[in-house]
Amino acid sequence: MGIGVAAVAILLYFTDPATVASQAARIPFISMVLFVASILGFHFLRSIRWRLLLRAIMGETEFGMVFWTNMIGYAVNQFIPVRFGGEVTRAYIIDAKKHVGFFPSLSTVAVERILDLLSIAGLALLGAFTYSVVLLQFSVMLILVITAVASTAMFAVVLVGSRNLPLVMRGFRWLVYHAPLRETWRKKTLRVIESSLLGATAIGRDYKLLAVSILLSLAIWFVSFLGFYFMLTGVGFDATAMAILLGIMLFQLTFILPSTPGNVGTFETLFLFSFTAIGLTTLPASPSLLAIIFVTHASNLILVALLGTAGVGLLGLKMGDVFKIPGMKREETTASHPPAVP
Repeated sequence: MGIGVAAVAILLYFTDPATVASQAARIPFISMVLFVASILGFHFLRSIRWRLLLRAIMGETEFGMVFWTNMIGYAVNQFIPVRFGGEVTRAYIIDAKKHVGFFPSLSTVAVERILDLLSIAGLALLGAFTYSVVLLQFSVMLILVITAVASTAMFAVVLVGSRNLPLVMRGFRWLVYHAPLRETWRKKTLRVIESSLLGATAIGRDYKLLAVSILLSLAIWFVSFLGFYFMLTGVGFDATAMAILLGIMLFQLTFILPSTPGNVGTFETLFLFSFTAIGLTTLPASPSLLAIIFVTHASNLILVALLGTAGVGLLGLKMGDVFKIPGMKREETTASHPPAVP
C-alpha cells in the first residue's frame, strides 16, 4: 500500500491536483454512464461464459449464483496483493455450494484465464497491425507475440488433453512415479491432477461450447475496451480507435502482475506505462488523462466492491469465508472415488 500511495503522489507531484480534479468534473455524464455499463456488461458476459464451462461438471445452475460468485472473486482480487486469490475463492464457493470438488471448479477458472489471455493478445495484435507505428517497437511486439504464443500453446494443451485424457493421465503417472515422493503423496497428487483435468475436458469435446466460449471471450474484452474508449473520447483524447484498443489491451495484460491492495498506484502507473510505450502520451501526463485514469479506477473499484459485498450476503456467506484458502481435506474425500476416465 505504501508503494501504491507513493506512486500516486509522484504522479500528482508533476501535475496540479486541483487541475486534475477540475478535469474530472468535466467528464461528460454520458461517458460515465457508458463506462459503468461496460463494467456491468463485462461481468455479465464473464458469468455467461463461466456458467457454460461449469455445466460440464455440475449441470445447469442458477445464473445468479455464478454472477455473484464471479463478483466476489473480483472483489477479492481488488483487495489482496496477488492475482489468483479471487480465482481460488470462486472455486471454493462453487464447491461449497454445489459439492463438485474444489479442483474441478478451479480448472474451469483456469480455462477462463487462458481464454482471456488469448483474446487480449488477439485484440492487441489487431490494434498493433492497424497502428503501424508499433510494429517498429521491438519490446512491445515481443510482449504481444510471447503472450499470444504462450496462451495459444496452453489452450492447445487443454484441447488436446481434453480429447486424450487417458493418454495425458498416463504421462502424469509416469512423471509422478519417477519423482521422489512417498506413495501416499503420489496417489494424492494424481487424484488432484485427474479431478482438475476432468473440469477442463468439456471445451475440447464440445465444438459448440468451444466456439461460443471464444466468441464470448472476444466480446468480454471488447466491451471492456469500449468503456475506456468512451471515457477517453469524451474528454477529446487524440488517438485512433485501434491505437486506444492496443493501449487498453496492453494495460489489461499488466493485471497478470502482483499488485497493491485496491490496485492503488499500480493501476495509474501501468495505465500510463501502457500508453507511453506506444506513443499515445508522454510523461508527465496531461491533467485530463490523469483525471480519466483516477475516475475509471475509482468507479471500477467502488462498483466491484459493492457488487462483491452484495454477493457475499446474497449467497449466505461470511466475509471471513471469502478470504480463507480451502484445504485439501474435502477434495481428498471426494477424490477418493474419482469418476471413471472415459
